Amino acid sequence: MAESKKPKNYEAVFIIRPNLDEDAVDRTVATVEEFVKAQGGKIDSIDKKGRKRLAYEVDKMRDGYYVVMNYTAKPESVAPFKRMMTLSEDIMRSLIVYLDPSEVGKS
Repeated sequence: MAESKKPKNYEAVFIIRPNLDEDAVDRTVATVEEFVKAQGGKIDSIDKKGRKRLAYEVDKMRDGYYVVMNYTAKPESVAPFKRMMTLSEDIMRSLIVYLDPSEVGKS
């Protein structure tokens, strides 16, 4: 039981709407960052990949601003984080995956 309370490593990839300016993108990334920290998480790295072409149209948009974030948090904080990203007007798509400890730092 104590094992589930231990912080784990996660990778979150999210796509921000392309019609936002650079400042709005930075504010959205900062909002995500603050939410993780408020849940007791620690940001390990944030990599803004930039604007890229989507594989298929999402909400009538062909491009998106990709952000990859590695962070450490308790497992129970993942569900509220997913909900926040789903409800965000500026985030089109998101994915959070658990990183196996043997895989951390390889990419």
